[in-house]
Amino acid sequence: MKTLKYIAVIFVILVICLVIFSRIFRNIHYRTEVTINVPVQKVFTGYTDIGKMGQWIPGFERIEYMGGFMMGQGTRLKLVLNNNGKQTTVIQEIKKIKWNKLIEYTLDEKRITVSTTVIFIPGDGSTIVITENEAHGNGFFWVTFLPFMKPAILAKARKSKEMFKAAMEKDFS
Repeated sequence: MKTLKYIAVIFVILVICLVIFSRIFRNIHYRTEVTINVPVQKVFTGYTDIGKMGQWIPGFERIEYMGGFMMGQGTRLKLVLNNNGKQTTVIQEIKKIKWNKLIEYTLDEKRITVSTTVIFIPGDGSTIVITENEAHGNGFFWVTFLPFMKPAILAKARKSKEMFKAAMEKDFS
């Protein structure tokens, strides 16, 4: 009986530590960078072409325009994704756009909200695309476990950028 009490106490202490940790590290930050062997004008155009999103967003099914000046500040899009047979709806809102230089947007899903800044750096016939992301969980479960999901989220973001690179180099090379 004493052993069971010790196990219960240790479990409660671990849960409390987990909750405290997740409240201290509430947001996660992750960054991706990819060099694409295509000029910046074409890369930027490819990134903002909603018809090509299916080539580089894993699980992409469809997109619906919800309002705002098309691909300008205030544009709202509804993305429908399929992850292992489960549909997820994500609302994307463009916050700021500087043609061929920068796009800032939010992705809002019932479990997670992500603020993203995409920077396009022109090179000699190539473009460096840097993506800075700040994510936070929505609801107790996602706030608590999001910091521990960072490796999986980062891997998915890197895969998406590699798919984007492949699509751009195939389409424009």
